[in-house]
Amino acid sequence: MNISRQIAGYLKSRELVLASLETGTAGAITAALADLPGAATSLDIGVVAHTPRALAGYLGTTATNEAVSETLARSVAEALLKEREGRANVVLASIGWLEPEDGGRAAIAHFFAWAGWDRGAVVSTSETVLSSGRRVDIRRSIARRALLGLPRFVDSIPARERAG
Repeated sequence: MNISRQIAGYLKSRELVLASLETGTAGAITAALADLPGAATSLDIGVVAHTPRALAGYLGTTATNEAVSETLARSVAEALLKEREGRANVVLASIGWLEPEDGGRAAIAHFFAWAGWDRGAVVSTSETVLSSGRRVDIRRSIARRALLGLPRFVDSIPARERAG
């Protein structure tokens, strides 16, 4: 079973609807799910920002010189979740800019964040991944990592409830 089908089934089985914001992957994360039959039941919106300027100011991230970081990714994910309330109940943000290729290879520091609701409050988590290689391989790896992070994040919410 491929990752897209696995995650689509996961979202559907838990009645989750995803909203996403991507930068360096050019929409690959959302496209991976959108290509599947019945995707509309699990997808709300996919936003792609191709430049730091396009990302600046989106959903309350007003500082144009704000460093790309886990903090920014979480801020964007949480803001998108609030904006899509009633339409999406889980969000992923995938933020990072591919450096120019050198000898057919590129490098990236990429920041992921996932956000959702827990007893009426927004909860989120994030992680950083460093990658290098061919652009197409990096994009595929980032999309895979972002999608696989969804069940990890969602499944961690009940554990927070028990710990709280």
